[in-house]
Formats: sequence, C-alpha cells, structure tokens
Amino acid sequence: MHISVNIICPICKVKKVINIPKSIVNQAKQLSTISIPKGTICKHHFQIFIDKNFSVRGYQKVDFELGVQKDSEIKNISSPYPVKKEMTLEEIYNEFWEFIDDNNEVFRKFILADKKRRNLILNTVIKTVNNRDLLENI
Repeated sequence: MHISVNIICPICKVKKVINIPKSIVNQAKQLSTISIPKGTICKHHFQIFIDKNFSVRGYQKVDFELGVQKDSEIKNISSPYPVKKEMTLEEIYNEFWEFIDDNNEVFRKFILADKKRRNLILNTVIKTVNNRDLLENI
C-alpha cells in the first residue's frame, strides 16, 4: 500500500505528489529518510524526512551524488596509499616487530639479527637493575 505525499524541492521549490510505500515508513523508529533522485520531482537530487504520520518534517540538499560507474572507470581510480598484495616475512617483521614474541620460531632469524630489539631488551634490563627491582626479589 502507498500513501500520497506532497513534496517540495528545497532548491527550486517545484511541487509534486509522489506515492511512498507505507511499509518503508512503518519500519522506521521515528523519521524515515527518503532519497529523491533527479527527475522524480525536478532536476535536483534531495532527501526528505517523513514521520510516522506521513508528514514531511524536512528536506536536505545532496552535496554530491555518485553516478553509475562503468567497471573500467572504477579500475582506474588510484589510491594515495601504496597497495601491496603480499608482504615478505622480513617486511612483516619490520612492520610489526614490537608485537612479535621473542620466542617466535617463524621470525627467529629476524629476531636474532634485530639491533632495535636487542637495544630495547638491554635498556629494559638496565632500568630494572637501576631501580633495584632485581635486588628486592633476592
């Protein structure tokens, strides 16, 4: 079942009555937002807000509308970030070394050769000795 609703374009003020499915509005908790595409009322794309009584509570202009794109156009969109499909173990280690456990066998050769990790371990041991945490446990 449909309900007829009088719609006014918020941009050019053209008026037209459209039919809105009752089920759409009844599913919403409070307001329903309905997109009105170009050509439905006028040449503008906008949104309407309708309450449970099918009263129009407001309008909103659409700033940007994505058009239908062909597959060839989508493939040509470039990302500002480099995209890699696969990383080597070394790249993974270098990226996430702080989160890799010292006993991890997969990254063992990188752990043993890692100067950053050794310096971190040495600094932790020195701080512990300077704070006398080791002596308190003896």
